[in-house]
Amino acid sequence: MPVVEDRTRARGRLLVDAAGDVVGSFELGDRDGRPLADRFRPADGVAPERAAAAAMAELKGWRLSGDEQFGRLLIALGARPRRHAHAMSRDLIRDPAPTEWLEPQVPAGTRLTVVDRPAADLVPALLAAFPPDHPDFETVPAREHPELDLAELMSGRLMGPLLRCSALAVGEGGDVLGAILVNGGAGEPPFGGPWISNVFRHPAVHGIGGALIKRALAVATRDGLPAIGLAVTHANPARATYAAFGFADMRNVLNVDV
Repeated sequence: MPVVEDRTRARGRLLVDAAGDVVGSFELGDRDGRPLADRFRPADGVAPERAAAAAMAELKGWRLSGDEQFGRLLIALGARPRRHAHAMSRDLIRDPAPTEWLEPQVPAGTRLTVVDRPAADLVPALLAAFPPDHPDFETVPAREHPELDLAELMSGRLMGPLLRCSALAVGEGGDVLGAILVNGGAGEPPFGGPWISNVFRHPAVHGIGGALIKRALAVATRDGLPAIGLAVTHANPARATYAAFGFADMRNVLNVDV
């Protein structure tokens, strides 16, 4: 078998090439109906080119996530590029959020609430937030039934339990205008643990996104969480916003379909 269990870590797997040598390691997951080789890296002493060739030969039909340089090798060998993103993290131990962020200023007629609505109520704002010209248009949950993927996140089945620092922004009429979903994922920060799985706002209402992020960081600090991570698409200008809120760029990631 080209993929064997790595007993040193949860969900860990090793990639073995045709010669029987371990050429890489990754964490097993799934994404969009494909098995996912997450955080792939060549084994110590193995040339990236050799690991890339083995991945192309042994992981057909998989999605692979690794650093940008390794992803470029795979693309040169015929892999299909998917999302180029940056993993970012805010350390809440060294850099706790201010307590005043527990009640951030929001636009008139808007309030922040816990996530107490069904997934379908979030869909209109989600779709409005990512029009066809947005860098993340392709990463939005399936547009025919986006409520299904949102429900998986909100239930905790996809990325771990929804944490109390998650929130909704609700307008005067009761419509959901934005949301931040933070899940308690497996592993340790900065690449595991509490993770912002989605954050969005309706483009017609400004000032909601920053308020949702402030509240999430403040509640997470109050609850003793060590850090919060997220992934942001390379071309998304929101990277600058996250940096302004104390998120540091930890890793440059390229996802490909093998």
